[in-house]
Amino acid sequence: MIESKNDTSKNLEKALQALKQAQQRVANEKKKQNEKKRKAENHHKYIMGGIIVKYFPGCYRYDEGELNRILPVALQTRECQRIISKIKSESRETTQCH
Repeated sequence: MIESKNDTSKNLEKALQALKQAQQRVANEKKKQNEKKRKAENHHKYIMGGIIVKYFPGCYRYDEGELNRILPVALQTRECQRIISKIKSESRETTQCH
């Protein structure tokens, strides 16, 4: 049996509406994922800031530019590089054991 133009138009309309709804669901899911990622990144930044304050309480005396000069130098000290290497090594060992 041949479908009438009306039935075809209704079917096409339904399909287009379903497509539109699916596209909206995809957009909403992407938005949720981006929000989740942003929240995780912000939390990480908050924690890192807290660590800086914990070990360098005088950091409040310096502005961002000054801290950008201080921290790279501090992180390049022999002692800091030694502990970074040790942590990386421990991390590799832990990863290999599991």
